[in-house]
Amino acid sequence: MSRGRTSTPLRLQRRRLLTLLAAGLSPLALPALPARAQAAPAARLRWRLEGRSQGLEVGEVLMLSLEVWVSSWFQAPVEFPTTLAAEGALVELVGGSPDSRFEELGGRRWTGLIRRYRLLPVQPGEIRVSLGEPLLVHPGGGQPQRLPPPAPLTLQVRVPAGAEDIQPFVAARRLELRQRWWPEDTPAQDLQVGDLLRREIVLLTDSSSPLLPTPDFGPATGTRLHVQAASVQEQRAHAAANALLTLRHEGVYTLEQAGRIELPAVELVWWDLQARRRRVSRLEGRVLAVRAAQERADPFALPSAEPASEPESGAVANALMPALGLAALLAAATAAALARRRHRHGQDPAPIQGVPEPSRLWRRLRRACRRGLADEAETSLAAWLQGLPPAEASLWRQDAALAQALEQLERLRFAARPAEAGPWRGQALWQALSALRHDAERRARAAQAALPTLHP
Repeated sequence: MSRGRTSTPLRLQRRRLLTLLAAGLSPLALPALPARAQAAPAARLRWRLEGRSQGLEVGEVLMLSLEVWVSSWFQAPVEFPTTLAAEGALVELVGGSPDSRFEELGGRRWTGLIRRYRLLPVQPGEIRVSLGEPLLVHPGGGQPQRLPPPAPLTLQVRVPAGAEDIQPFVAARRLELRQRWWPEDTPAQDLQVGDLLRREIVLLTDSSSPLLPTPDFGPATGTRLHVQAASVQEQRAHAAANALLTLRHEGVYTLEQAGRIELPAVELVWWDLQARRRRVSRLEGRVLAVRAAQERADPFALPSAEPASEPESGAVANALMPALGLAALLAAATAAALARRRHRHGQDPAPIQGVPEPSRLWRRLRRACRRGLADEAETSLAAWLQGLPPAEASLWRQDAALAQALEQLERLRFAARPAEAGPWRGQALWQALSALRHDAERRARAAQAALPTLHP
């Protein structure tokens, strides 16, 4: 096309217009003008349910489509919601991009975008699915429009065969029951009247039922029950995933009667949506042997003297009399020699009123460590360290192995939940004490074998 000249189509159109004007038919030529204004594009929003809509059962998966149609084209993608508001049903977004379609309606060409959702009824009766907010659409050749939500979709759902006796009806893909006891059920449990027993029941489920049952803690004969309010936690793997609920129920039993007490089991009947069958989740109860209330032993009291051995019969005593006399003489001579040696090297501990002699303390300490008696071990060890010379006691207290064993002993004795901490085993404490006593004896022998200092 050369500069300053009009194109051939424009010249023809101008000539046609002049001809029509000359003939008095100018109104008929107006629709042919390309610059004339056209009607604004229309847009609409609708539901479409795939498959049947009558005779639906709980757990039957339905495919629901949300369709957006415009009478032109889409200038920008439509941001569909990741989930829908549903009462009595679970809604899950189907992955992938929206489908596109074209239809001819009323002589106009319509363009549609279709987003599909998976609908799973979990409660019998009427379910309603609705779009929470208006949807923003950008039709070609027009201004952006906010389409109001369509009327809610209403469906009637019935209970599947075999689940008529489940009251209240609970349907889920996953439902688990777990429980914990404090103190735990162990063979060595010692319960008496007045003690408290705590029971925690945890319910894990993806059910959206508003009628999730509360576990039945009792009551049990011979106890007083206090049930605390349940706590609820909700987790989602992603925005379109179903919520996983964690419900914690806790009950505290106060034992008020001695004898045999049976705490009840807990059962929950529910409908498995995936297997389409009836299931029963059960937690076992607990049988308690409760004794009458007694005064508990003082853990800080010094251990009592060991009971004397039973006297031998007369014949055996007469036969062993010479041997016993000789052994007594040897023991007295040995004790005197050891006392002289301790006095010579400054290791003779001062006697403490109310504390047994060192040999008896050491035997009690060994017995407590072997039997796992934490209170007796701590009391005997304190008395043993008190009877040592100050310099020797300082060396014992600075030992790393002994400090670690004592820290473990204190942690187990004063734990918030002794049942979870487990029983105390005194092997580590006894090994540390044996090593320290061996070192003390070695130092004493070395000091005794050293030559005296010569003075000029």
